[in-house]
Amino acid sequence: MSTQPEPTPMYTSALAAVGEGPPMRAFTDRDHPNALKLKAAHDAFKAGDLDALFGLMTPDLVWHMPGNNALSGNFVGREAIMGSFAQLQAHVDAYWAWPLDYFGSDNHVVLVARVQASRGDKRLDVLECLLWRVDGEGKFAEVWHMALDEKAWDAFFAI
Repeated sequence: MSTQPEPTPMYTSALAAVGEGPPMRAFTDRDHPNALKLKAAHDAFKAGDLDALFGLMTPDLVWHMPGNNALSGNFVGREAIMGSFAQLQAHVDAYWAWPLDYFGSDNHVVLVARVQASRGDKRLDVLECLLWRVDGEGKFAEVWHMALDEKAWDAFFAI
């Protein structure tokens, strides 16, 4: 008798957007296809479509989370990355990330977002950038997650 692995946790109510986020500029025909691809990946993640999300990524995608906090580390592959998202969920009462803009080229895409989080009486409100490397086959192969106020991020997610 074979057993299936437990499904990886997805967004919970702690990670559900509340209200409207800041406005994002409209895409135009001048936007790079890789920027549109990252927007599609983000939309798939919000919808809980993990197969569509990870279908845009290499199987060994590396997610770099810098800093000195409970979320820091390098995560390789779908299960490790989803495990890091589960760690995020465990450290917040609520978390919202609103995309503000996507910029792309043949080799990289940058997502600029505003993040707000709460846990007890602690609050976080920072801008972040995620720099994605695109491989020669057009798949996302690596991402560096950077809070623009790393001290605030580290203090909120302190170990």
